[in-house]
Amino acid sequence: MRLIRPTTLTDAMLTSSTAPEADYPAWSSATAYAVGARVILTATHRRYEALAASTNVSPSADPTKWLDLGPTNRWAMFDARVGTATSRTGSLQVGLAPGTIDALALIDTEAESATVTLTVGGVQVYSRSQTFNVGGVAIDNWFSWFFEPLGQKTSMLFLDVPVYAAGQLSVTLTRDNPADSVSCGTLLVGRQLSLGDTEHGADIGIIDYSRKETDQFGVTSVVERAFAKRMTAKVVMPTDAIDDIHRSLAALRATPVLWIGSESFESLTVYGFYKEFSIDIAYPTVSYCSLTIEGLT
Repeated sequence: MRLIRPTTLTDAMLTSSTAPEADYPAWSSATAYAVGARVILTATHRRYEALAASTNVSPSADPTKWLDLGPTNRWAMFDARVGTATSRTGSLQVGLAPGTIDALALIDTEAESATVTLTVGGVQVYSRSQTFNVGGVAIDNWFSWFFEPLGQKTSMLFLDVPVYAAGQLSVTLTRDNPADSVSCGTLLVGRQLSLGDTEHGADIGIIDYSRKETDQFGVTSVVERAFAKRMTAKVVMPTDAIDDIHRSLAALRATPVLWIGSESFESLTVYGFYKEFSIDIAYPTVSYCSLTIEGLT
């Protein structure tokens, strides 16, 4: 079990992006806005809709006059939330200067391939490409080959990024068909922390927030809503690492991080919080940590 503690990306760290930030016109203090007008606030990179007519009322200052619609297209992939995505037709490329990081993850992504490069002082020191296509692992008969949709991952991990304080990261997502849209729900970079080895028997699933109601005539209606991944796992670790791990986990309370139970199973990667953890000091050399993790919606 390892986790990635995300680095909060600032304007200065996002050095380039092919995703436009022209969702709506930029808000201006000199413009009189009518009800229903939509703008973006460049200072916060968020979109707003006018709930009341106003002039010189900042959207971030008065929620009674402006409704927050969420992040702009360019910054949706960096807002540390699931459910918002940055999209662009054909390909999407971003440049980052995040400082000392050793891991990068792409979550809720629709693309065929991802390439990550790291350049230091004009010299490329790292380059790796991965495909989102599952391929033959999911296709084991002729019927599936012809009639089932091609299996695709939605998450991708780059856990071997070398650490450089002044490194320039480039992330490129592409589609085979240039007319198709590429989207990325979350791009996070950060430092890894190893807790130990995940034992067999991990329990995974989802929490569904959809509503299912049956009226007096027996008619059932379903309102589809978001869902959150969940994972319960047991980690074996050295007993002499208990204090360090306990302090590290306590410091991460109420903090969304990327939990990686195993790189072999995408379903064992959850972006969210731990609901609770307990450490069993079992033996002089080996102890166990039980974790219950709930993903973001």
